Amino acid sequence: MTALIIYPLLTAALYYLGSRATITSWLWSRYPSGLAKFFDCSACSGFWWGFVLSVTLGYYYELDLVGLPAQSWPTFIVVGLCSIVWTPIVAALMQRGLDTLGTIEIADPDHHTEMSDNG
Repeated sequence: MTALIIYPLLTAALYYLGSRATITSWLWSRYPSGLAKFFDCSACSGFWWGFVLSVTLGYYYELDLVGLPAQSWPTFIVVGLCSIVWTPIVAALMQRGLDTLGTIEIADPDHHTEMSDNG
């Protein structure tokens, strides 16, 4: 059951770091156009991030996915296929949260902070 939390969060984080994050812009801004298009697709890169995570972390920590054993090739592929679905969803939620944290809403848009000259 832990795998159902870890895989979606990690694939979304890796997608974001690989194609959107300011902290890694020095890397993703230099991608060739084909690689940039691939990493901009959250479902496409999500499959491979899920596959790589299940082969590495899933195998090492024995993260069974809903009854599928962590050390089997079908599990790696199933995690990749599930990542096609959950990576865009979790990444969108994460992006929405980051956008909300980084903005300030002004209650009255007509309110100006300039000093009036009513002598």
